[in-house]
Amino acid sequence: MKKRKIIGCIILLAIMFLSSCSGDVIPLADREVPSRLPYEEIAKNAIGLLNPDSEMRGIWIASVGNINFPSKQGLGKKALAAELDEIVENCASLGINTIFFQVRPASDALYSSSLFPASEYVSGKQGRMPEGDFDCLEYLINAAKREKIRVHAWVNPLRVTYGSQKYPKTDLSLLAKDHIARKNPHWVVEYADGKLYFDAGIPAVREYIAEGVREIVSNYDVDGIIFDDYFYPYPVDNAEFDDGASYLEYGGGAEKEDWRRENINALVKGCYEATKAADPSCLFGISPFGIWQNDDGKNGGSASRGLEAYESLYCDALAWIEGKYIDYISPQLYWRFETAAAPYGELASWWNAVLDGSGIKLYISHASYMYESWESPYGELTHQVDFSRDLITYKGSIFYGYEAIAKNAENVADEISKLFEDEIIYSDYYSTAEPLLLDLPQISASKMIKVSGKSDPAVTLSYEGKRISRERDGSFTIELTLKTGENSIIFDYGGKKTVFTTEYSE
Repeated sequence: MKKRKIIGCIILLAIMFLSSCSGDVIPLADREVPSRLPYEEIAKNAIGLLNPDSEMRGIWIASVGNINFPSKQGLGKKALAAELDEIVENCASLGINTIFFQVRPASDALYSSSLFPASEYVSGKQGRMPEGDFDCLEYLINAAKREKIRVHAWVNPLRVTYGSQKYPKTDLSLLAKDHIARKNPHWVVEYADGKLYFDAGIPAVREYIAEGVREIVSNYDVDGIIFDDYFYPYPVDNAEFDDGASYLEYGGGAEKEDWRRENINALVKGCYEATKAADPSCLFGISPFGIWQNDDGKNGGSASRGLEAYESLYCDALAWIEGKYIDYISPQLYWRFETAAAPYGELASWWNAVLDGSGIKLYISHASYMYESWESPYGELTHQVDFSRDLITYKGSIFYGYEAIAKNAENVADEISKLFEDEIIYSDYYSTAEPLLLDLPQISASKMIKVSGKSDPAVTLSYEGKRISRERDGSFTIELTLKTGENSIIFDYGGKKTVFTTEYSE
């Protein structure tokens, strides 16, 4: 039996759907498509819920380098259509309800555009449309809608070319003759990774990228726009990104690192506004690298020790959250629970805490592709999703690694299918007017203690200036370091101070 679970407020509903279940491995092509209600019926059927929304069950479909689609360059329209049909059928059979389709991999387009040339990854030559002017995005949208699957257009905003250190692609003459980068070569920076990038420090560049977003939303029935994790390039061999000219012209005396972050903030804000101007109902989101900053004791970062998006890519996700420049965020948590430098549980909890009370949805991106390299991976995604479903801001998952799923590597498709057997609807919270409760001993013999508490899930909660990661019922656990004598434990609970006391005696 398929159950519809309602999670997120006092009222709980369960609507039953018929389905078949089997423990056997079933090829994707032979799987029964799970039954789903159309999205417009969710609110109608979830009477009494506050802002009901179905669980995001997404998948990334990459076109750059022909990773997922198309399988190779130069295919005819029938072959292209057949590959898109197969993607939709596979997604439907697994219970996937949203496809994140890469439509602009490297300043080119898998759709009809007056701003960016047709993608070489489809036709084999940038600027040349495929046979019959086949529009990949339009075809996918129509095929997906028939299966009640949403489509978000995935855009890489700043990458101009896709090369590598070994095989660089840094010659502007390789681009289509009418490419905006050839008309404005000063917009472009060559980097040590073998790629060309738009310089985000130039206002006209940011405006052009925003206009490209507006074009998609205006001309296509997409449910959302999403940027991936590539803004300023990932560091290579301590090489410098040569944006000195734009910094000299537009830096205004700011530190270069702060200026770069503000450039990305301005780009994100402009693209959000362009999306909403074209269609207020269209969502705008970003999938950043999974670590904002590592905690240094004062910056509020996560308990991790990996590359930091804030310092290396100049991405300040907290600024986007605070500025309300995004509708959702999908941090790429492509690690396991036991990954020492970047433990999944710590990072998922950190993102949950910083989003609490923001109204911005947390869709976690998971590494299904790692099932082809992790040792004994089966069960990892189940553990990650089950853990995340308890988090107060979590609204769903997106899986990167379509190829591994399509061939059911290490039974990853079976695992995802089982995760999605039950329909789940999340809702915002009505206030219960519950006071803050804390299970705190009056006298502690331990300097380091873990304390559990309970709060109203609709009321924000912070300790020492940082949001606390909470579960859906408002419960939480924190670790405290006590000093000798009486300790005042002070929380900010809905803007008001709440104080608890305990004594530590050595």
